[in-house]
Amino acid sequence: MKKIMNFKYLSFLLLIAIAFSSCVQDDDFTIPPINSKEPNITVNSSIQLVKDTYRGFEPLEVAPNASQPVYIEGYVVSSDEFGNFFKTLILQDKSENPTAGIAISTERTDVYTFFEPGRKVYFRVDGLFSGKFANLPTLGTQNGADVGRISVEEFDDRIVRSLQVDTLVPTIVSISEALTNNALLNTFIQIQDVQFPDDELGKPYGNSNNTFSVNRTVQNCDDQEITLRNSGFSDFKDFILPSGKGTIDAVLGIFNTTKQIFIRNPRDVNFTGERCI
Repeated sequence: MKKIMNFKYLSFLLLIAIAFSSCVQDDDFTIPPINSKEPNITVNSSIQLVKDTYRGFEPLEVAPNASQPVYIEGYVVSSDEFGNFFKTLILQDKSENPTAGIAISTERTDVYTFFEPGRKVYFRVDGLFSGKFANLPTLGTQNGADVGRISVEEFDDRIVRSLQVDTLVPTIVSISEALTNNALLNTFIQIQDVQFPDDELGKPYGNSNNTFSVNRTVQNCDDQEITLRNSGFSDFKDFILPSGKGTIDAVLGIFNTTKQIFIRNPRDVNFTGERCI
């Protein structure tokens, strides 16, 4: 009799376990798949060709009459891990000496968890729209005269993660080159022998008491300047600006007519040398 009771009890527990597991929802349905081998993707376009689709004014559809999927490949240069990039993925065409870069506008957050800097990706572009957002070359949906954000689901369907991760080599440029060469937009650059101005020393990257973005100035010894843009949601907004001189690695952007640089984290700022006299 005791064996029968134990069997019934175990059967009861098994039924409960099965019922419970059938009610659990899979919350990972939007997580991009992790490939165990290199994807078999035919790359039949490029970042530059996608940018060339845009002719000014309203965004234009990329490959509207394509008979097969149209893919570009690129290397991730942005990172939203520290909050200074938001709902955007920035790609350049090569990990070193790039010739073109583009911003992909998306509703996807925590992009860095799958697409970290240096990661090679393939992205399907047919049916999307090439244009500019505040003068920055951008790929996304059509939102009137602007480029809108791609939904999380569509973004995950279009992007394919390569196994390849390269070390990004920033393009060394002067401040004047960054200000005048639009081909450098959405690419990873390095500016050397620069510092924060005297009147900004002791200040943080952002504002501690609000979430507004803050512009700081980076200058060289000839007093040429470029804007460093810092999000009010960045994890490092309370960090004090370093007082030395050195190099800064950043992604080059623009807002209307103002060139801006964006760091991914404070380690991109290496100001440990003596300041300009």
